[in-house]
Amino acid sequence: MPTKQKVVALTFDAAYDPAPLGAILDALKDAGAPATFFLTGEFIHDFPAETKKIVAAGHPIGSHSYSHPDFTEISDAKVRDQLRRTAAAMKEVGAGDPRPLFRPPYGARDTRVLRLLASEGYVSVYWAIDTLDWKPERTAAQIKETILSKLQPGAIVLMHVGGKETAKMLPGLLDEIEARGYRCVDLREALPEAG
Repeated sequence: MPTKQKVVALTFDAAYDPAPLGAILDALKDAGAPATFFLTGEFIHDFPAETKKIVAAGHPIGSHSYSHPDFTEISDAKVRDQLRRTAAAMKEVGAGDPRPLFRPPYGARDTRVLRLLASEGYVSVYWAIDTLDWKPERTAAQIKETILSKLQPGAIVLMHVGGKETAKMLPGLLDEIEARGYRCVDLREALPEAG
């Protein structure tokens, strides 16, 4: 997000394991910090109660595809199917329309994928800081240090709902972000295209 303001967007991808979600939502609530969640359709179907908790907390929810394929390796029709099935799953649980927020699985995108996303009303949301928190060997301290060492105005931070170490370090991270004079924003506020 191009800006000189000291703002940061925390984002969480969710495709499996919802166990850490309660601690993540509690930390965000305690800090009064918004975040943006990118959910797969499979996550929504497998964990509707957890999805509804994100909705109830007021965080924006974007699409992360239906089954997490590499969009650069599937047909136009399959890309559209992935987007539409996920949007339908969100509607079923009261999450609303995910557009324009979309996070490509694996970050895989090319000109064709970007064109298809735009034709379906989506903006591809990448990241500036990848915490790699999905790796089992990553510690809470490493994840936190990765974020703080790269923190800059407009940074979009990639984390995962399934990251148990992420849930552990989040309260301290939020305190430190605030101590450094930064404010967390949700992507609806941050992306002009998403307004």
